[in-house]
Amino acid sequence: MTKNLLFALLTVTSSAALAQAAASPHATSTPPPAESAPAPSTESTPTQADAPAAPSTDDRLTTAEGKLTALEEQYAETQGIVSALSKLKLSGYIQARYMYQEPDFDEADPTVKLSDGFSRFTVRRGRLKATYGGDTGQFLLQIEAIPSGVQLRDAEATLYIPGSGQNLSITLGQMKLPFGYEGPHSSSERELPERSRVVGAFLPGERDRGLKIAGKYRMLRAMAGVFDGNGINNTGFVGVDNDKEKDVVGRLGFDLQWIAGGVSGWTGTTLGKRNGPDPDLYRKAYKRNRIGADVQLYLDLLPLGGTAIKAEYIAGKTYQRNNVEQLGVPASGWWALLVQNIGVSNALALRYDSFDFENGLSATESNGTLGPNNAIGTLGLAAIHYFGETVKLTAAYELQTTATVENGTAEDPSDNLFTVQLQARF
Repeated sequence: MTKNLLFALLTVTSSAALAQAAASPHATSTPPPAESAPAPSTESTPTQADAPAAPSTDDRLTTAEGKLTALEEQYAETQGIVSALSKLKLSGYIQARYMYQEPDFDEADPTVKLSDGFSRFTVRRGRLKATYGGDTGQFLLQIEAIPSGVQLRDAEATLYIPGSGQNLSITLGQMKLPFGYEGPHSSSERELPERSRVVGAFLPGERDRGLKIAGKYRMLRAMAGVFDGNGINNTGFVGVDNDKEKDVVGRLGFDLQWIAGGVSGWTGTTLGKRNGPDPDLYRKAYKRNRIGADVQLYLDLLPLGGTAIKAEYIAGKTYQRNNVEQLGVPASGWWALLVQNIGVSNALALRYDSFDFENGLSATESNGTLGPNNAIGTLGLAAIHYFGETVKLTAAYELQTTATVENGTAEDPSDNLFTVQLQARF
């Protein structure tokens, strides 16, 4: 017991001495420890109480809702842009050609060449069209860009009559004339390289500036409008109406899918001076009237593919030839077309078109040359191959026959035409 008491007294005494030495400001040295301890950090060490609290479930839900709202706003904005772009349609096509017309020799003397013919490459059409359609109307702009220059083809502003379900519309601008079938029909979808001669005479350029009303009800189709009447290719009055009067043009038709057709009418006037044996001293008003009828038949007669039969007739006064109006001259013409599809990639087309420049007058000749207004008939044969939906290759041969004078000396010229056309569209 004495030994234990002595040990406790020594322990207390040593602890008190050590405590006094540590507290004394006059202590000059302290025995170094066996290992030096690292210096304490000047930065405060966060305790568990200072750590940020974990977000609550409500906070996490609020953050997620904010992110979802931002995504919904971005989606709505993107959807609006996509919806607007879906209404905009860009399309166009290029028609590049090689053309060969054989030279014409005198049948009586084959050494005499009457015409040289030609052999050339050309870009016949280069179209770019933009269409924007909405619930209330449509925008349409089409331009032509070919080696001879750039030309405006279509510039239409269309309003759909409210409550008509887009079945009734008003269009103002430069547009295709609502007359016949082949004139308004797209050049990219035609079987022969060019329109028939009669359509080229009565509807040169196929377009004019004016106002058109169009409507459809079940099988019926109707279009009518008022136009300047000069077209877009009339030399001397390009872009300008040459009188105060307007031409009225319209077509009433039907469409039963397998058969379609219609009748067309045109009435108007034009001012001009007629040359010839009895020339006009001053400009006079000449009637510019015409009537037309057309029909299209779509049949499945052969196992090779579908068959189409189309025809059109036009007669009237005052037409254009080489972009110059033939004032007051009556003319008429017609064309008929047979198309036979062979599978899904090939087709054969046969067309005959006839145009009488002076509507029944006998053929003439002068100094061994046929008269310029003799009737011309053209038999055209075309072979077509489709490379998918984008590219179409057409090879066409057209035999032109000019009416000759009975017992005359002038001969039908050898002006047959061979054309190879490659069309690419988008």
